[in-house]
Amino acid sequence: MAGNGNSGRPSVPAALKLLHGNRGRENVADLLAEVAKPLVPVGAPPMPDVLSTEAIKEWEELVPALISLGIISQLDAMALATYCQAVADWRRYQRLIAKRNSESQDELGGDIQTFKTGAQQMHVLRQLANDAEKRANTAGAQFGLSPMSRRSLKAAQAPQGELFPNDQRDAADRYFS
Repeated sequence: MAGNGNSGRPSVPAALKLLHGNRGRENVADLLAEVAKPLVPVGAPPMPDVLSTEAIKEWEELVPALISLGIISQLDAMALATYCQAVADWRRYQRLIAKRNSESQDELGGDIQTFKTGAQQMHVLRQLANDAEKRANTAGAQFGLSPMSRRSLKAAQAPQGELFPNDQRDAADRYFS
């Protein structure tokens, strides 16, 4: 019977091979290089031309931080655009709600809409703000923009320095390198 992509043993990541002592006797330099290289090249995605002015500001503030963390690539344009536009929308709706609250005669202001019949429901601005908040939280979690999502995020980490420097080894490395 012919196999497919799911046949056989699953491949083991290089980091796991190194942790288990390199039982397969593979080239350690190749394994270390595989661990060090990112799956996708880090870089700024092209900014979509449909973003609002406030979303563009959010994009320009966020992209350098994400690049420095090593968690963004050119493939992430849609997720990042979704986050930036959702944040811009949320801010705009919050400003409109605050304006309605300041002009309101009662404490319900921008949160409750009262119809001529006396029926009340959540104001459309509050609904739109809540929706924008959900979109921003969902898209932002992909980039580790919440405390809980950062727990599972694998950011590029700087290599740890030597805890106990070895002068003899350093001298030998300088001499023989």
